[in-house]
Amino acid sequence: MIPDKNDQTIIKQLHVASNIALRVLDLRLKPLGVTSSQYFFVLKLHDDPGVTQDQLVRADSRHQSNVNREIARLVNLGLVDKRQSATDGRRYELRLTKAGEALYPKVKAALDAEEKALSECLTAAAGRVTQQDFLAVLHQIAQLDK
Repeated sequence: MIPDKNDQTIIKQLHVASNIALRVLDLRLKPLGVTSSQYFFVLKLHDDPGVTQDQLVRADSRHQSNVNREIARLVNLGLVDKRQSATDGRRYELRLTKAGEALYPKVKAALDAEEKALSECLTAAAGRVTQQDFLAVLHQIAQLDK
């Protein structure tokens, strides 16, 4: 195969690294019955019970249809309770069920293990790039669409 002339571009390497990191996270989460598309919701609902789907969309720049689909899957798995708001019938408040709360520390541990592995890559590859420095650069990149 002919090497891609753009292999050594930032955008290509961000894409590759992101895909691989998500695949590894999926492997860590698979025994728990959730995916890398769902772990965020378990963490967020633990930290902010009663949050609405609209708030989740705004919190993580996810598309509304993706949030709706993943919340529906988590409800079907018995991990999330979705109830109509007592103050606004158009909104649904989300909370982890007892099973979801029991799953939370395991999901958090899987994420922490992934963060540790990624942080070790930074240290090994550059030796002088800290996790905080790398996150600052990623946050700066995320602001490009604003």
